[in-house]
Formats: sequence, C-alpha cells, structure tokens
Amino acid sequence: MDEVVCPVCSGDSSLVLTYEVWAGNRACLSSCQRCSFTFVQDPRWLEGSFNARLNDLDVGAADRSVMVAGFVRALLHSRRLRRLALLDFGGGDGLATRYLRDHGVDCRWEDPFCEPRYFVGEAPSRDAHFDLVFLSEVALHFPDPMSVLGELMTRCDRLLVTAVVPPTPIPEDWWYLMPSTGQHVAFYPIDALREMARQMSVDLVTDGRFFHMFCSKPPSTLEKLCFKSPAFALLRWKLIEISDLARRALGKGRSLTESDQVAIQVGGVS
Repeated sequence: MDEVVCPVCSGDSSLVLTYEVWAGNRACLSSCQRCSFTFVQDPRWLEGSFNARLNDLDVGAADRSVMVAGFVRALLHSRRLRRLALLDFGGGDGLATRYLRDHGVDCRWEDPFCEPRYFVGEAPSRDAHFDLVFLSEVALHFPDPMSVLGELMTRCDRLLVTAVVPPTPIPEDWWYLMPSTGQHVAFYPIDALREMARQMSVDLVTDGRFFHMFCSKPPSTLEKLCFKSPAFALLRWKLIEISDLARRALGKGRSLTESDQVAIQVGGVS
C-alpha cells in the first residue's frame, strides 16, 4: 500500500480504502500506523464543498446542536455560571450559541464558513480567553487538526470536541464517512486523541465514543462523571432545564435573551 505522512504524529500511514465523494471526487482514506489517526489524503475539494448548500443534507444538525449545548451545560458549575466565558467554534447557524445564551451562559460564536441565522452576541476578540471552547462535529473537517486545535487550546482551559470514534476496520459503507458531502476528512480513534493530548501537554477525558475534552487544568470530579457516564450528563442537563423553568415561572430567570434583544434594537439589526 502507498504510505503517506500522518498529519498528527508524522508517522507512516497506509491506505485503508477509496470511495467516491461530492462532485465526482475520489477520497483516499489512510490510517496512521503509529497513532491510528485516520484521514482523507489531500481533500482538495473540501473548501468548495462548504460553498455549496450541502449542509441541507445534515438533517440532524438541530437536534445535535441542542444535545451538545446540553452536555456543555451539564459540565458547568451553576454557581460560577455568570463568570464563565464560552466559545462555540465552527458554530454554523448559531443554534447552540443561541440556546446557551438563552439560558444565561455567555457563549460567543466563530465560524469561517457560515453566517449565523440566530443572534449570537458580539464577536469575540482574538485575544479573549475562554473557560471552554467547544466544537460540535467540526474537527471532522480539519485536514491538519493539530494546527487548529493547538491554536484553540491557547485560547481556553477546556477544549470539547465531538466526533464518533471509528470502528476497526472502517467499512466502506460506514455512515460517518458522509461521501455525499465529502466534508468528513478526519476521524479520531482514542489512540489519536491521546497522541494529540500528549503533543499539547494537556489532559484528555473522553467517553470513548463521542465526547472528548482536552484540559490544560485537571478535570473536576463533575467533569469526570459527565464523561464516564454521558447518560448522567444528559440527565443533569434536564434537571438544570427544570430548574430554569421554575426560575422563569418565578420571574428569576438568568437568560441573556432580553439584553441581546436590546443590543439588536440599539444596533439597528432587524
């Protein structure tokens, strides 16, 4: 098999399979023999695919955005909520950001390829530091993930990434390849995530399936519990939502919706 250099650890990588993707292109999927990072070689079509309206094919985007935002809420200590700063990187239409802001979380939004459909507050400054940055199904689009994630890690204490851990071996009909869009070009086995954490000199906590977080500070007991049992995290989220509803009924809500509405009116945004 042809060997190419792994973009994570520079190890030798072997061809796994080839398959047709968006606009008649052909993807060559390789896996690193050292760290197991699995990636599409030289996806030259990638930028063009984001200029097309292929995101309409992602019918699970709304549900996923709310679920990831819910997991983020489960990680947060409610007593520190007003002092926390979050960033939704690659935030797409801004639904997750809007959900968090509607529940009192100062979450900001960045995405080089999209414009938000929802009001997401002021754009963050490049030197802003965040308690947590999260990427919901975004790392799959990085041909060189270490350059992006390494830079983001300098801007935060916690970097939360969602990505389905690939099976071994990867079958050609694996649904997560998403050949119709050609936008999934990077896949993260646990060994690859560990290697990335080692290179960034940070801790890694993961549920081994979908949620993964790089931490420059030791993860808290609550964070460890959320990753050990995502079911616990999602139950905690729902209990937080019930508490929010009770506060709202008593007129004690912590939403940023009203202040954002004022900002829109002052700024003349329709």
